[in-house]
Amino acid sequence: MQKVWQQSRFYSVVKRFFKILTIGDKLLIACLFISSGSSLLLIKNIHARAKFCVISVNGKVKWKIPLNENRQVTVKGPLGYSHIEIKDSKVRMSDSPCPLKICVKAGYIDQPNDMIVCLPNRIIIRIMGEEKLDGITW
Repeated sequence: MQKVWQQSRFYSVVKRFFKILTIGDKLLIACLFISSGSSLLLIKNIHARAKFCVISVNGKVKWKIPLNENRQVTVKGPLGYSHIEIKDSKVRMSDSPCPLKICVKAGYIDQPNDMIVCLPNRIIIRIMGEEKLDGITW
């Protein structure tokens, strides 16, 4: 397998490219990879933590539930009853009487400002978290 890799055209192009680079170029490329990888880790930790979910029916807030509780909630909408599951700080619509079941197929949400919307049954589930300014809006 190694011989096939060494005989490939891509390998020869990469080998020639690295022969052209100086040590300073290689250090610069390594620093760029390290800084981009560390910035991804920092960005992941900057996001606000999800605290609770808000369940609205017909535009009116019916439930405000902390995400640290595992529970099932049944909400009555115009079409019937929708079942919402809160588990491991994530929320999902487990069952709904709507015809296409797009809200059920959305799966779990766990980030602040994520939403599951069931338009036919007029139910909105929104994750809320602690407010933090981010670098983009500031």
